[in-house]
Amino acid sequence: MKTHKLMLVVLLALVPVLASSTNFSALTIREVGNFLTALPTDFYGVQPPAAKAQIDAIKPFLLDVREPNEYKEGFLAGAVNIPIRDLPAKITSLPKDKPILVYCGIGHRGAMAVVFLRGQGYNVKSIMGGYKAWVAANFPVVKE
Repeated sequence: MKTHKLMLVVLLALVPVLASSTNFSALTIREVGNFLTALPTDFYGVQPPAAKAQIDAIKPFLLDVREPNEYKEGFLAGAVNIPIRDLPAKITSLPKDKPILVYCGIGHRGAMAVVFLRGQGYNVKSIMGGYKAWVAANFPVVKE
């Protein structure tokens, strides 16, 4: 249930980000909220060990939606940094022909990116717990 509430909060936070280019009716927002609250707990999310296995096996596109200063402090090898606020404007730089794994600091912005990118037809999942969970699992990171 906690994740369902998080997804609803994510949707409500995402609407203003997209509002500049999209008009949402109250009915649309309510219907999307109903859809999100019915999703299973781990829908479109993967725990760090499963994400690491995917990275090693299928080499998905890694998308870091944190701010540049956060990215400079450490990131997953091969990740491309596009802050969540810039994602709508830079969406065409993302591949549609391969899976995308997205992450942020702790998972909130990653979840927003998943909602947005899924709505645009991308095959995307979020690393649950974000960069913090990845580091806590003792998986490798790059530091500049």
